[in-house]
Amino acid sequence: MAAVAAGSPGQAPDEAALQAAAGPASVTMTDDGSTPAANGAAATATPGSTVSETVVVIHDGTAQTVSTNATTVGGLLQQLRVKVGSLDKVSPAVTAGLVGIGSVRVVRVTQTTERQNIDVAFKHTVKHSSSVELGVQTTAQAGANGLSQRVYRKTYLDGKLVSSVLATTQVVRAPRDEIKLIGTHVPSFAGHSGSRAGMATWYGATGLSSASPTLPFGTVVRVTNLATGRSINVVIRDRGPYAGSDRVIDLSPTAFAQIGALGSGIVSVKIDW
Repeated sequence: MAAVAAGSPGQAPDEAALQAAAGPASVTMTDDGSTPAANGAAATATPGSTVSETVVVIHDGTAQTVSTNATTVGGLLQQLRVKVGSLDKVSPAVTAGLVGIGSVRVVRVTQTTERQNIDVAFKHTVKHSSSVELGVQTTAQAGANGLSQRVYRKTYLDGKLVSSVLATTQVVRAPRDEIKLIGTHVPSFAGHSGSRAGMATWYGATGLSSASPTLPFGTVVRVTNLATGRSINVVIRDRGPYAGSDRVIDLSPTAFAQIGALGSGIVSVKIDW
């Protein structure tokens, strides 16, 4: 006699009883470990499934379309062995999911430091000095340009310069000023061993130099303009004048200008030594 499922006589067996009679269901796993849905329902991907995304990856001047089962941007770049530097920009971010993003862009960011040398012009300084003879100008210190350095920080995106920022300005070498001395010294007159009157002219000499036909070199002579009384002390350093017997002394332009106008060319003087 056939076995009858539990239940009231004349009623259909319930679902639990049918399941128990049928025994355990047969289950088939896919290669990736997911379980297909029963009765033809759509499968749902689980973590680690083989469901892939198609993404365009743009980097280093190239664009490639790839299909991947990676779940994040970072995972995709690892699969492609695309290294990302600490300054590089990735869009979307490496932690972003891949679903529906369409493309990933890696922008290479590099920063460099550039130094620009700039000459710093020296200054010209003029000083009057009592240690230098009147009418003489000398250089006490030669000038030299200094050097400063501007440091720029430059940023490049994919090799293209996008910013240049002045970071610092440094003084590498300070300039050295040029110092010129203009003399004010007039030699002292101490001699009274002789005097003579005559005409004085001027010639191309420096300082308080003068020329005499006979007086020893180094002699300090006082020259006085007989018309005005103006006088100047000069030093015999040359021989002359030879223009006539009435010429007693030739003076440098500086010395002559102290007792008369250069334009006059000649004045009547008395010389003492």
